[in-house]
Amino acid sequence: MRCDVWWARPAAATPRLLAMLDDIERERYDRYRMEVDRLRFLTGRTLIRTIAGRRLGLEPEKVVLDSSCYDCGKPHGKPRVVADGAPEVSISHSGSLVALAVVDGPPVGVDVEEIRDAEVDGLAKIAFSPDERAEFAALLPAARRSAFFRYWARKEAVVKATGKGMSIVMSTFSLSPFDEPPRVVASDSPEVDPTRVHMADLAAGDGYRASVAVIGDAPPAGWVTEHDADAVIAALG
Repeated sequence: MRCDVWWARPAAATPRLLAMLDDIERERYDRYRMEVDRLRFLTGRTLIRTIAGRRLGLEPEKVVLDSSCYDCGKPHGKPRVVADGAPEVSISHSGSLVALAVVDGPPVGVDVEEIRDAEVDGLAKIAFSPDERAEFAALLPAARRSAFFRYWARKEAVVKATGKGMSIVMSTFSLSPFDEPPRVVASDSPEVDPTRVHMADLAAGDGYRASVAVIGDAPPAGWVTEHDADAVIAALG
């Protein structure tokens, strides 16, 4: 098992890229009020179709996606490629980055977070387990913002991998300290089994934190490979 993570920056809304969106996606695209949100969404859907199409031997326009929520059925869930033998995918975007994780086999979740102004102490009280809150509180105030977004990206990757997203209460499971390799050390959530969740931090660059998680058998060493996708999208025209 290997995981490929593709990095892109929001691409221009060219006619070909816009034509790749299905009717539901186009409605969602049009509802975004900020241009950067529209372009991140468009880039993400283009990237999924392009990379999945390569694996399936299809043109990007032929790749069908389904984002139905596992709970309510509305189209705001984790994207899924609809095809026999399709890879598992997960998408995330923040700031000027879009990340796509692709795996043949087990469920995958990826998250990227721009380190930004936020009330991290208050958010930590909601999202962190008691052990994590104690570790976080022991940090110097100047170190907390960066540490918070490391924790947050790791936790988001885990809940995305479950397919249930933020319906999984983040405080029900604990991760290793932010300055250690990522892993789940304890969990009261039936969806998050510490023995089956495998994680890796990603090289998102200065000002960002990112992580990927898969649920299944232990992957081999060096199981994550990162790629630059800007040229891939630019080649679509």
